[in-house]
Amino acid sequence: MEESWDDVSWEKDVRLKEWYVEYIAIVNDQKYHHMSILYGEDMQDVQRSLLHEVRRNYNSTDRIDITVLKMKETEVQTDAALFEGIYVP
Repeated sequence: MEESWDDVSWEKDVRLKEWYVEYIAIVNDQKYHHMSILYGEDMQDVQRSLLHEVRRNYNSTDRIDITVLKMKETEVQTDAALFEGIYVP
């Protein structure tokens, strides 16, 4: 008998991780330095997210050269309460 949607047991609980990505984009001979926080399960997932971000930011050009300087999973989750009252925009 086939399992219904409610009967399916999922093998793993997948949680999106936060990744810090620093890269340089060269577009029309101009250099742009970017730092982004992206989310993904693993490095391949983050690379896909980076590709979507680059396409969204530079949609009017044919050639974009990307050099990734740093791509690493963030290790510490910050607590916004620690900054309460210290930073004033």
